[in-house]
Amino acid sequence: MERRKTAIEDRAALLRGETLYDGVRPRSGELEVALAYPNRYSVGMSNLGFQTILGRMRRSGRFAAERVFLPEEDSGPLRTLESSRPAGGAHVLAFSISFENDYVNFLRMLLAARVPLRREEREDRHPIVVVGGACTYLNPEPLRPFVDVFLLGDGEEIVLEYLDLRLQDLRLPRRAHLERAARIEGAYVPAVHGRSGDLPRRSYEAIASDPAVSRILSPRAEFASTLLVEISRGCPRRCRFCTVGAAFPRFRQVPADVVFALADRFREEDERLGREPARAIGLVTAALFDHWEAEAIAAGLLRRGWLVTASSVRVDQLTDPVLDALRRSGLRTLTIAPEAGTPALRARIGKNASDEAILSGVERAGRAGFRNLRVYFMLGLPRETEEDREGILRLAQAIRARFRSAGARTGTVSISLHPFVPKPRTPFQWSRMLRPEEMKTALARERRRLAGFRVKAPDLREVYIEAILALGGKEIAPFLLRLADGERWNRAVREAGIDLDALLFEDRSPESRAPWEGEATSRRDEANRREWERTAADQP
Repeated sequence: MERRKTAIEDRAALLRGETLYDGVRPRSGELEVALAYPNRYSVGMSNLGFQTILGRMRRSGRFAAERVFLPEEDSGPLRTLESSRPAGGAHVLAFSISFENDYVNFLRMLLAARVPLRREEREDRHPIVVVGGACTYLNPEPLRPFVDVFLLGDGEEIVLEYLDLRLQDLRLPRRAHLERAARIEGAYVPAVHGRSGDLPRRSYEAIASDPAVSRILSPRAEFASTLLVEISRGCPRRCRFCTVGAAFPRFRQVPADVVFALADRFREEDERLGREPARAIGLVTAALFDHWEAEAIAAGLLRRGWLVTASSVRVDQLTDPVLDALRRSGLRTLTIAPEAGTPALRARIGKNASDEAILSGVERAGRAGFRNLRVYFMLGLPRETEEDREGILRLAQAIRARFRSAGARTGTVSISLHPFVPKPRTPFQWSRMLRPEEMKTALARERRRLAGFRVKAPDLREVYIEAILALGGKEIAPFLLRLADGERWNRAVREAGIDLDALLFEDRSPESRAPWEGEATSRRDEANRREWERTAADQP
């Protein structure tokens, strides 16, 4: 009873600290939706996709949508944030999932909601379990045994289409509703459909006039009290390792005047209600400088009194006006990602940036007043050589020297080393990754070489779990269930009978059919095969 009381008090404190905008307050409705993010509140409230879908549901005026997050501790049945209703009692339990490693949390939240894990074990009294988010663009197949309905691709329109149908079907048996849901374009219903690769992903074409935006600001979010605005979706580049350019719909941009109008509207709402105005705005984009109005957006927001941050910048594209805007907004640390230590390897992975272009950008950052740099490299890339790895040290030393000579004399340069993980729907999906013992050796060697730098690397257990979940199909369900039950990843692999050599540690034939592919070969599949063949031939 005491733990339950504490949980209610924590929910009340979170809600009191939030600032709500633009008609996103909870509403009543005949259809009850529990919208879940499979991680902590601070992470979920910084996820723009989750916030956007919540806003769509509430602003439609037709649904009672409340939020659900991974509890900080076991406090009984999973409950909604707003009214503390049992999440398992909703008509729809919908998850927004962006990262493979959150699949385990997804299963744990189903258990906490008292919902049977396997979809065929659910009865009419159970909620329909719906999954959308970034994972549906790539490979939803590992979750196939546990999900009633996947909403593939951009969610802005399809989520309302599905919920309208669910509202119409409240008195229908579960099976009849799922058969009707399978007719929605972009809805993948495992009980009806064979594989996700045969179905289209939805693409939201109105982003230029109706961008994704966070309508609830919280001091407890990872991006505390920061208005998040998506200024572009997708990427015009085709880095061979990256999912954004290879798998997501075409590159779409939001004009500067739309961004300004949105920021002005939020400020006006603060003034009208007598609230302390929001001050920070985060520009969400795969690469800020690929936006044709990047400088105008940053400068215009700064003139309007906003503090500007950006989710991603390319070091070889840095410009003085944008760096000035970011620095004047209080940003002291800049994150850059050369990815590889030599120009030859960068060319092979599709990220063409010369050493001098990188160093020129670093020099601009130093002159602009930045005091710290975080530099991101990958290890274990396809056709990586020992010379490429030695190049990480040479480039890191050159970056530090140029940064300090440009004005950051006491600044720090830290290095992040991340193991390469092959991703679905990219040209590198057929590549092997280093075995754990190989990766441990490579990381240890790089740490010794980089002894004069602060070096960070992720937990290798999480890296290999990510890889298995990224590349596997429905057959890895026993592995996921064992992880959700708390087993170590390597033991879960053995007990689930997964052949890691075939899945991760050997190059795969481009002629083999991946779990996420359809019966027919798509133009994207063909393009990926051509790019993989070029990589094998050492062609940029």
